[in-house]
Amino acid sequence: MSATAATVGAPATVGKRLRRSPFFTILGLIMLMFAIAGFWPQYFSAVTGRSPSAPTQFWLIHLHAALFVGWLLIYVSQASLILTGRTKIHLTLGPWLASYGFVIAAIGVFAAIRLAERFGKRVGSSEEAAAFVFYPLIDMVYLAGFLAAALIFRKRPNLHKRAMFLATFSIATVGGGRFVERAVGLDSAWIWQPLMLTPLLLAIAYDLLVCRKLYAIMAVGLAVHFLRLNAEQFTHREWWLPLGRALLVPFR
Repeated sequence: MSATAATVGAPATVGKRLRRSPFFTILGLIMLMFAIAGFWPQYFSAVTGRSPSAPTQFWLIHLHAALFVGWLLIYVSQASLILTGRTKIHLTLGPWLASYGFVIAAIGVFAAIRLAERFGKRVGSSEEAAAFVFYPLIDMVYLAGFLAAALIFRKRPNLHKRAMFLATFSIATVGGGRFVERAVGLDSAWIWQPLMLTPLLLAIAYDLLVCRKLYAIMAVGLAVHFLRLNAEQFTHREWWLPLGRALLVPFR
């Protein structure tokens, strides 16, 4: 009887240990650092007294930055609550914080279009603006999509946790991209693309090495983010440009 109990109890103990792992909390901190480091020179360095670059001195950018840094802090806080065993607080806050996530996704769509229009004026090309707007829009689609998945899987902790990670990575990747571009440039896709996907690749490696499985939602996350990194192949094509132009019309 004792041998049977030990056999049954072992997987439960392992599962509990994995749920309390600090890994996703650490990933959250990495994504927060990526976001700040990526926008440090032209924006966040203002905390040291340095004047932000001219294009970032715009009220919508300040709102956008505050809301999305807030989301990164929320993600780290929620992961920390699970890590420290305060699951009830995590669950109580969850619906309210999910609502916040959908609100910032909606604001992000507005910001994407408005800032793309400003970008077009700055570079003197409405075509570049129409192409550029694809990137922030798809980030908001990913954020809202993976957040919706997290709600659907809220009673399946392993899937919920990974969907929340992917939703958060969808906005942190912008800062990570800027950081990688400054650090190594964009000459070799074999170097910069894996670096930009570092948090996601680390999460998949953790699943394979520690959890001994690849979650389908993580495979989907890797696929869609890989496509985003290579979106330049089609953002200048005629199937997208008319849509991009149409989105910008109300702000002209």
